[in-house]
Amino acid sequence: MVQIVTLASTLFGDTDATIALLNDPRFTNISTLPVQNTAPTVTRPVTPFVDENGFPFGNATGQFNYALDQKFVTPHSIQYSFGFQRELGGNFLLDVSYVGRQGRKLFTQPDAAQVLDFKDLASGQFMLAAFNALQAQLETGVAAGAVTNQPWFENQISAAIGAPCSVLPRGSCTRFLAGTSLRTLIVRGDTSDTLQALVANGLLNPNVGMSGQFSDNVYISNQGSSSYNGMLIGLRKRFSRGLQFDFNYTLSHSIDNQSSIVNTVIGGLVCDIRNLRVCRGNSDFDIRHLWNANFIYELPFGKGRMFGSNANGLLNSVIGGWTVTGIFVARSGLPFSTTTNSFPVGFAFNSPAVESGGAAALQGQIHTATGGTIQFFSDPTATLDSLSFPRHGEIGNRNTLRGPKFWTTDLAVLKNFTLPWSETQRLQLRWEMYNAFNHNSFNLPNSNITSASLGQITSLQVIRGRCSSRYALSFS
Repeated sequence: MVQIVTLASTLFGDTDATIALLNDPRFTNISTLPVQNTAPTVTRPVTPFVDENGFPFGNATGQFNYALDQKFVTPHSIQYSFGFQRELGGNFLLDVSYVGRQGRKLFTQPDAAQVLDFKDLASGQFMLAAFNALQAQLETGVAAGAVTNQPWFENQISAAIGAPCSVLPRGSCTRFLAGTSLRTLIVRGDTSDTLQALVANGLLNPNVGMSGQFSDNVYISNQGSSSYNGMLIGLRKRFSRGLQFDFNYTLSHSIDNQSSIVNTVIGGLVCDIRNLRVCRGNSDFDIRHLWNANFIYELPFGKGRMFGSNANGLLNSVIGGWTVTGIFVARSGLPFSTTTNSFPVGFAFNSPAVESGGAAALQGQIHTATGGTIQFFSDPTATLDSLSFPRHGEIGNRNTLRGPKFWTTDLAVLKNFTLPWSETQRLQLRWEMYNAFNHNSFNLPNSNITSASLGQITSLQVIRGRCSSRYALSFS
């Protein structure tokens, strides 16, 4: 029998890959060098978010830019320390030392598009003065039609709309502005959002008070600085009479003008590039007091010990060979700031509130509030009364509050059994307890003063499990 097989043929010159290759202007033939493309002549630099008439529009649409300072240098720090050790009687060793570190030219990100105090040439009034005068009136509940006109708004808005302010509702630009939805932003001191909304709605010309090209024009620079000073005290007892321990205490203070990590985009911003010290305060990670201790104690029971030294083998297997060990850690609370949903200087920095009342109302006193919630402040109403929104162009108080304290204890109980057929081999039973006292350590509370749940705590710090135990049996 003869089987006829039909072979399918493929024209390789007609494949999609070959067609794409032939149409590629850089490569026309396998034996010919690629075509040397010539870049088109640039008649003018391309400027992002600027229209053909030269008017910037990026701020109106919320655009941002990210760049690098051409003079950026590697950050550096200066470290110094001194201390002494003293051996005491009873196998004790005392260690006291001082440690200092100064960070200079640290990685930060200023915002070149932040709010600037624009002057109205016709009246001589500055922008922030006009906003703050209007804010002060609106805070007292003055109706929109009764506020005092501010020349800055009258002149700048009139110039943007190309008509006198009398054509607007209420017959003035200031009163018109006070009657819009922007009233809330003005009361909060939110200059950035107010300016953006005015530009986006044609009520303000670009580059008035803020960059018209970008809402954020962030660049990597060296505007950060920090300072750390710490005293470290350690007391150690070498192992003797079945006991050894270490006790350490650190009293320290870390200050900086921003604490963010370096590998962020639109993060780690200085609050105000015009005044690098306006947000200088406690570092986010500042721990004023830190205690830690560890110990190992072989209980004085059993053969050859203080109690039961003459115990027989059976009794010794019950009362002897016990060891207790543990680790204790405690620290003061971490600093934190309130927030206001207000951006008085730039879009990337949510300003803290201004502490306008007594410090007692801002102290933490964790308790169970109405409804079973956990509340950080003893009286949230009094806390809110002691805080206020920032003025326009102003930054509130950074990291002046202290969060919940933290402490935990880990314990372990060990029982060693000597094996009857060998004096060098033993069986060990371990019972390990993490967070042995089941102590709750809370995270930072809700710190937004515009929230109805100000001061509420909704989560715990992770401490390797809550009162968790582990049993282990080992042979050596």
